[in-house]
Amino acid sequence: MKSLALAGLALTLAASPALAEGWPDKTVQLIVPSKPGGGTDVMARIFADYLGRQTGGDVVVVNVDGGGGAIAYNQVMTAKPDGYTILYNHTGLLAGYHTGHSDIGLDSFTTIGIAQNYAPQVYAVAPDAPWNTMKDFVEDARAHPGERTVAVSLGRTTHFIAGLIMRNEDVDLKLLEASAEVDKVAAIQGGHIEMGNLGAGSAKQYEQAGDMKVLCLLDPEPHPAYPEYETCIQQGVNVSWLAPLVLWGPPDMDPALVAEINAATAGMADDATAQEALAKADSVFVYYDVDAANAMMKAEDEKIAALAEKLGLAR
Repeated sequence: MKSLALAGLALTLAASPALAEGWPDKTVQLIVPSKPGGGTDVMARIFADYLGRQTGGDVVVVNVDGGGGAIAYNQVMTAKPDGYTILYNHTGLLAGYHTGHSDIGLDSFTTIGIAQNYAPQVYAVAPDAPWNTMKDFVEDARAHPGERTVAVSLGRTTHFIAGLIMRNEDVDLKLLEASAEVDKVAAIQGGHIEMGNLGAGSAKQYEQAGDMKVLCLLDPEPHPAYPEYETCIQQGVNVSWLAPLVLWGPPDMDPALVAEINAATAGMADDATAQEALAKADSVFVYYDVDAANAMMKAEDEKIAALAEKLGLAR
């Protein structure tokens, strides 16, 4: 029923005079705070293609790298609140604010909606590691405080996920810097670090080659593309993490315009071209209306603020 409802909404929007005669009547810029070719950039281009076809407008991705995202953030913050300059980014923006790396936080923007979710992540270990599940690893870590090692990018999302494990499962982990996926794999295979997070697709390939062992999926729900991987929650470990890609506009946008842009995203759930591209990228789209998107961002902001305190990273 939900799919039918969204399909009906998409058809309504496609024929809507508001979309045909109002927004957008000039180029919409999706500002991505990274260089071309990265994961966020790839996902932004899938979304821009869909939104352009859905609205009949011109939607382009503009890569604005530098300053840890600050240059892109400022470009959007200071733009006219007319819906033609939109930040497309993940919740690293929130982490940067709560760790003091940036003065720009959630209150600096208008949350318009959730575009997509990043590809699912897993926790993995070396193939000969003594743990077969995340439950095994956590119980061992509880018995050996401060000894079990986890790869993280210090001050970034992976650091916060490890902090969530420590907080929710009352364990003390030793967190070691290894940001790039290739560095994590090398460190785990070399025995320098015991566990790290990887994209589920990459981890599956390593596992099939006998080079890694997956402990659990970090998504809160099982992923249809990876039915062989249990979630951490399914194993009784209270840890999950989604990486939403968010549409943020300048402050003080007209609520009616925000609702219009948000509603234009709904049809992505039933757009065959978008769904094919998302499947190739291991991503999914779930529609959130404006209220739901704002509630999610508020909850994420509060969670990250609490974890920053727990990890001693708070600004």
